[in-house]
Amino acid sequence: MKLRWQLVVSHLVSTLTVALLIGAVHLFLLLRSTRVLEQQSLDASLATASHLLSQKVTELEADRDAMAAFVAPTSLTPDVEQLGRLHDLLALYRVERVEVFDGLRKEAEAYRWERGIGSSLETPWFPHNPNIAAKIAAGRNATWVHRGTDGRASLKLAAPLRFAAPGEHRWLVVSEPLDGTLLGEIVPAQTFGALEVGGQTLAVWPDTPGSPQPDLASLAAYLPRGTFSFLFKPLLAVRPTLQLDDGTVVSVELMASPVRSGESLLVGLQAWFVVLAGGMLLAFTLGNSLANRLLAPLSALLDGTAAMARGHLMVRLPQGRNDELGALTREFNRMADEIRNTYLASISTLAEVVEAKSRYTREHVERVEALVLATVDVLEHRGWVRFSSHQRFLLSVAAILHDVGKIAIGNEILNKSGPLDAAERQQILTHPEVGALIVERMGKLERAAEIIRCAHEHFDGSGYPRGLRGEAIPLESRIILAVDAFDAMTMDRPYSNGRPLADAVSELRAEAGRQFDPVVVEALVEVITAQELPKSAAPSSESGLYRAIQSGQDGFNSGGSRRRGAPG
Repeated sequence: MKLRWQLVVSHLVSTLTVALLIGAVHLFLLLRSTRVLEQQSLDASLATASHLLSQKVTELEADRDAMAAFVAPTSLTPDVEQLGRLHDLLALYRVERVEVFDGLRKEAEAYRWERGIGSSLETPWFPHNPNIAAKIAAGRNATWVHRGTDGRASLKLAAPLRFAAPGEHRWLVVSEPLDGTLLGEIVPAQTFGALEVGGQTLAVWPDTPGSPQPDLASLAAYLPRGTFSFLFKPLLAVRPTLQLDDGTVVSVELMASPVRSGESLLVGLQAWFVVLAGGMLLAFTLGNSLANRLLAPLSALLDGTAAMARGHLMVRLPQGRNDELGALTREFNRMADEIRNTYLASISTLAEVVEAKSRYTREHVERVEALVLATVDVLEHRGWVRFSSHQRFLLSVAAILHDVGKIAIGNEILNKSGPLDAAERQQILTHPEVGALIVERMGKLERAAEIIRCAHEHFDGSGYPRGLRGEAIPLESRIILAVDAFDAMTMDRPYSNGRPLADAVSELRAEAGRQFDPVVVEALVEVITAQELPKSAAPSSESGLYRAIQSGQDGFNSGGSRRRGAPG
């Protein structure tokens, strides 16, 4: 994986980790607070249900006392009229079942058909619980829970009838079934409920048909469900409500579905997803930005190192940072300068060797390099070519050393005033290959060596040493050939006098398409015409490589931004 993506991925992973931690903490706190609110809401509903049950019992006690006041003065007989009076009291006070006892005998009873029917609701007399029996025998009110053989439970409220004859003991008992109907009146909507006595469930709401034993937990599967609420346990709340005379306590138990917790989880996940998406986008942006900031100089260093390895000796990286990367860039430039100076020293040495052969050679080399670079400027201005700083460097090297192979030729041949014989001419023809081999052995200058090797190839293929033609000849070689020929025509040599500029231009154009590249010829003519070169003076070139190495300076680093930076 590239370093850029490692940085970006590390930011994404860090952000994801932080987002997960924050999201987990946020969800935990949100669910906890929601759970607390739900429990508080259920507790409030339980308080209401408990109050309603207490109020119901209070009403039943008041109805029992009122009915006892009506029944006490007279004895009830099984005739229709007496029973009718008892049923009227049931309808008036809306109780489910009433029974009158005379001693141990049941004197009369009446019940409503909706809920009060059933033998399991009949009151056993006397009650088996000794505490209840003692209170009743003492002529006091008593309240207890009776559970029949079929599991149905009822709340019993007994009161003595005060107007009994001497030696006569009579009681009135009101029964209220403890069933789902009662619970349905006190349990809030969306909530299930149960009544418990001594830890035993007496009734549940809603009813569970076919269940032999009422159980609130069995109703959990029927609770209303919301999004993700199945992940949470149902809410439970228990509240003691009635203290019975037998010492037991009637408790109300409520159960609710954690709908709000599921909804909070959904909202929390949505918020977490938005935060995560925003965080990931921000992390990607910041990571990419940081990667660009860190990797830009590293990429430049990598490219520069690769360019140096390929022989791009003009590499120089921009400096602008004061951190470790800036120091690394400065060290790279120092190393590049040392390598470049080493090559320049080698080139300078070879140039001095060529110069030592004859004064004419030095002047010729300087003029050729200046005209070559000026011709390249014209070609670039016309949009025909585009040279990088490295290509210009190699072109300058080739222009300076294009005659380096002549160091293998004796001075008597180079400085001969008369025509050369066949053997001497054959020796002269070997200097491009000899020069190319010399430059190749320097390393990193293979392209310059190839330019030197082809510097005497003609556009029509009549040149030497390989007879290349047209586009097969490197453009740099075609430029050097034309400039070298022009300089040879216009400057005095040991064996010939220089020709006028007009004649030289005419000769260049005459040989265009045969010896010279026509495009190069026109660019060179434009340079010659613009500068109006005097016959014995070279064109001014303040930034030429030859002048730079002669003066001990790097003209390609001090001669303008065009020749700076990484190679193209």
